[in-house]
Amino acid sequence: MELEKRIVVNGGMRLPIGYRFHPTEQELILHYLLPKAFTSPLPSSIIPVFDVFFSHPLTFPGDQKEKQRYFFCKKIRQVSSNEHRIKISSGDGYWKPIGKQRLIIACGKTVGIRRTLAFYETNKSSSHCNKTRWSMTEYCLAGFSSTKVFGEWAVYNVYERKGSKGRNQRKSKGRDDEELSCIQFTVGSSDHETGPPPPSPPTSADDE
Repeated sequence: MELEKRIVVNGGMRLPIGYRFHPTEQELILHYLLPKAFTSPLPSSIIPVFDVFFSHPLTFPGDQKEKQRYFFCKKIRQVSSNEHRIKISSGDGYWKPIGKQRLIIACGKTVGIRRTLAFYETNKSSSHCNKTRWSMTEYCLAGFSSTKVFGEWAVYNVYERKGSKGRNQRKSKGRDDEELSCIQFTVGSSDHETGPPPPSPPTSADDE
């Protein structure tokens, strides 16, 4: 269809002119990752499923003009070495976690954990890898009683750093948590609606 040709670019969704997808971290967790984990309807299909650990970031689907792109992907549970390197399948490099894990709080409860990864590119002329400007933030569910059951999915925000300041992710500072409507979120079915398991009290994240 002609409409599909206009909204799909390089295997990913393209927003209409003038629109930008800039959710807060709480919105990303509660309204996209949580229903994805429950295989429930999403607000929109703007976030595609893609294995971010398969290929070089330059080959990722979607509009290359977008400064930040989002993908659903199954988490990598274990890393291969003491340096926490996550090699990509194509052999072009690896992702390396940097910094500490951070809790994501909504409505006074822990709902997720985020961590940042930097991409190191394989140098074909030597055995060394060069750190690139490519980075991504991994968002995982946390604080829910059934996390072990449905917590395999994560959402990744991929972006290319333009300077030392890095990512310009929009935060929810100054917003009332109630505006997130996290309590109103439900996972529906054809017969009835059931809400997601209530978040557990906040807990401290372990350092990498």
